[in-house]
Amino acid sequence: MKTKVLFKPDSELLALSIKALLEKEGIYAIIHSYQIPAYNGIAQMMRPQWGEILVSEEDYAQAKELLDGFLNSANPPKEDAND
Repeated sequence: MKTKVLFKPDSELLALSIKALLEKEGIYAIIHSYQIPAYNGIAQMMRPQWGEILVSEEDYAQAKELLDGFLNSANPPKEDAND
């Protein structure tokens, strides 16, 4: 199975939440952490992201749509104060 990076979350909690969302919809997702447990956060100083979420190339479009909806619901667009 060829995989493609879907998203690079900045925390383990966000990574696990997105993985759960995808798997609920039948999309297999892999979490790849950049962290090195023995170094307690030093790896994140070198890379701003916590890790990455990978999905199969075949599922990428559907996964991206689900991810965009999830992220937009968490951070709704702000209304323009001039309206």
